[in-house]
Amino acid sequence: MIEALGWSNIPSKMVYGIQRAIDKNIPVVMVSRCPKGRVLDTYGYDGGGKHLRELGVIFDKNLPEQKARIKLMLILGITNDLKIIKGIFENKLK
Repeated sequence: MIEALGWSNIPSKMVYGIQRAIDKNIPVVMVSRCPKGRVLDTYGYDGGGKHLRELGVIFDKNLPEQKARIKLMLILGITNDLKIIKGIFENKLK
């Protein structure tokens, strides 16, 4: 679980660890730290939202970190398929 900084960005030094997790089939979900914020895939530089989405980071648009973590735990009780997990978080699957 990642709590993104401004406009869904993280420090570029974190990208390597995130990529390693994704390569090991570990879901990485990003949420906003702002109470009414959301994550976006706007910027394409290393650590930018667009770059993170291209790496396979899953974006949750509405939940705070605590609720997104619980949602992820429940989903992992059913499946570890990253495509299904992404579909559920991004409201493409119910």
